[in-house]
Amino acid sequence: MLRWFKRKESEAEVSETPTETAEGSERQPPLVFLREPPTAGAWLEVEANDGQRFYLPLTLSTILLGSAPDCDGVLTDETLPGVSGVDKVSPHHARVEQWKSRWVIVPLSTEAAVFVNGRRTGENALRDGMEITLGENGVRFTFRCVEEPSAS
Repeated sequence: MLRWFKRKESEAEVSETPTETAEGSERQPPLVFLREPPTAGAWLEVEANDGQRFYLPLTLSTILLGSAPDCDGVLTDETLPGVSGVDKVSPHHARVEQWKSRWVIVPLSTEAAVFVNGRRTGENALRDGMEITLGENGVRFTFRCVEEPSAS
């Protein structure tokens, strides 16, 4: 966890989470889970019990994941129908953020367990194909990252 503080201290500008926005400023609506995978960029992929897949494009530099309505990625039975483990997700569970050219997941409290590839973790840099589980037996995502197609 110490690396997280050193990394944050070294950044010139720290992005705000939705709960830290100035009073009166407009908050962006939550990100929408798609039924088709994006063709470029990074996203979180989750599979429902019936085999249906949902994709959450990581279109913001900082994304708050949790069951609370003020999260960027709202994880509830309504947003992820048929997905197991949504009841294990805390209101403000974790943050996925872009740092330099990498994506990093950060648990927001000791009670909000985050597992990467089956191991409980603190801050963790993500690579394509890594499995992320929010909570004990919670929602299980696969992190996907595809480089932008080059213009020819």
